[in-house]
Amino acid sequence: MFDLRQRKNGRPLLVGHRGAMEVAPENTFPALEAGLAGGADILEIDVQLTADGQVILFHDTTLTAKTGIEGMIKDYTADFLRTLDVGRYFDESFAGTHMPLLSEVLAWAKGRVALMIELKHGPVFEPRLDYTTIDLIEQFGMEDEVVLTSFDQFALRRVKERNPQLTTSFIYIGRFLHTLDIVKGLPLDALSPATDFLTPEDVAQIHAAGYACSPGGFWWDYPTLIEWGVDTISSNNPAAVSI
Repeated sequence: MFDLRQRKNGRPLLVGHRGAMEVAPENTFPALEAGLAGGADILEIDVQLTADGQVILFHDTTLTAKTGIEGMIKDYTADFLRTLDVGRYFDESFAGTHMPLLSEVLAWAKGRVALMIELKHGPVFEPRLDYTTIDLIEQFGMEDEVVLTSFDQFALRRVKERNPQLTTSFIYIGRFLHTLDIVKGLPLDALSPATDFLTPEDVAQIHAAGYACSPGGFWWDYPTLIEWGVDTISSNNPAAVSI
């Protein structure tokens, strides 16, 4: 099991968001390599299930913005998806960059850097995504090198039922009167609130309940969040962050 807690690690862990999406096309090897070179302790990636049941890295609900192709990941086989250019939209210098399979990324990351894998559910809810991801992690013997995250509590419950040793974190956006009630009965190791809605009281409450606080989002005031005691710090360009 991978431990996110600052109390163990001595400082907040630096997470490269989608690898390093400010530096290179998100969820591609150039972005992962940039995030690692930039000092990230963990590289965050997004995974979806292809039409032929393979797990591939991609964030968006549809392919249009990144590739110009209509449809969703679930509509196409992995072989076809890997012919698509997912680098040119970012910059001409990345033309020809392709989507990697999760299996390729696990092989590359093993023993090198931890991965935070977001299970992308909605509007498609396919349990095979969760089970296939778990199977791949186990095949590579990387239970201690990954964190699985999702907005989908059903997916996270499936993960813990299949392998309780995998670290999980629930992503949510909003302010709640009783934050911990939203995860009542759900086995978790961390909570991932959006920084836009986070308060120091929330961080303290999350810690008091025994969870790591591993926030996400696009708003980051690093000194403030470090002062609040969050366990991870995320960046679109890890090389630009000093913690």
